Amino acid sequence: MQPWSKRVTEEAYLFNPAFCATLLAKTADDYTKKAGRPFPFALAFLILPIVLHQGTRRALPSSTVTSLLPWIQDNREQLVDFANRVTRLSAITREAVVFGAQHQTLALADSGDLTVGAKRQSVTEKRTALFTAEARECVDRAGFLGRWFAAAGTTATIYAAWGVTP
Repeated sequence: MQPWSKRVTEEAYLFNPAFCATLLAKTADDYTKKAGRPFPFALAFLILPIVLHQGTRRALPSSTVTSLLPWIQDNREQLVDFANRVTRLSAITREAVVFGAQHQTLALADSGDLTVGAKRQSVTEKRTALFTAEARECVDRAGFLGRWFAAAGTTATIYAAWGVTP
């Protein structure tokens, strides 16, 4: 990871660890509510490459009624370069998890999976008045991924569907 002073401004804004931790916390929260268990840590590495990539984010289905595997079959173009995106964003994901844990918006369960931290506040219009429409869309889609992945099967199945090996 480059020091903040050496990062390109646009990259620093997009990959801001506070924003990325917010996305991961939203995913973990919605996953836990639907699945009744903590969000698998390994799945955190898929969230940012999906949500921060506009094409993939906008191609996601509008509801969890659409299952992951049929959606992947119908949207194979979303897998192009996806594994490379996961690799390139893995350090950003780790930085977001550490930032979230330090600021108690994320926590690690005894199993090593992610849960919502004690100081996490929900992402509401009042708290995010400066969010752009695109930032709000990212938060919404992160929550969707939590609910969608909760019904999609095992971590290995989800990774295989996206064409990535953990």
